[in-house]
Amino acid sequence: MSRVGAAPINIPAGVSVEYNDGKVLIKSAKAEKELRLNSDVMCRVVDNQVLLSVDQDKDNYDEIKPMWGTCRSNINNIVNGIVNGFTVNLEINGVGYKAECDGKYLTLYLGYSHNVKYKVPKDVEIRCIKPTHLVVSGMDKQKVYMIASDICKVRKYDPYKGKGVIIKGKFMLRKVVSKKK
Repeated sequence: MSRVGAAPINIPAGVSVEYNDGKVLIKSAKAEKELRLNSDVMCRVVDNQVLLSVDQDKDNYDEIKPMWGTCRSNINNIVNGIVNGFTVNLEINGVGYKAECDGKYLTLYLGYSHNVKYKVPKDVEIRCIKPTHLVVSGMDKQKVYMIASDICKVRKYDPYKGKGVIIKGKFMLRKVVSKKK
């Protein structure tokens, strides 16, 4: 089993972490996030590090241990998101496929009879570097990747034609059409 939960989380300068009654509050000058921990996971803040632990003598230790690592990863993602942020690059492939963004709405032209408008959530920023290159960025990793996934679902990748919206750098299999002779 993984030992992710035992690794300490370093707290960078300018970020403060507080633990009260099962809630972890992470604050910086830019943002403030709160995360509720599992009741069996204990948290301590010592010397600019967050340490998570669980009681190994409990009967349900095997059920708690995966949550221990998940809680640690969630806190680490919040700290990294507040300090650096997360970005996902999307690529649009296809003749005539393009995107436009005006801050509130992302308009996608993906070969349908109509354009598709996608409302941009308030905590996430979507930029169009080129008409075929989008950048989704924000502080919440889960939200950023969820929005990128939603945009990719508007026109799923077609492995035969190579068209669609994909995450840049992700390997996409290209299939060959078998033709009769």
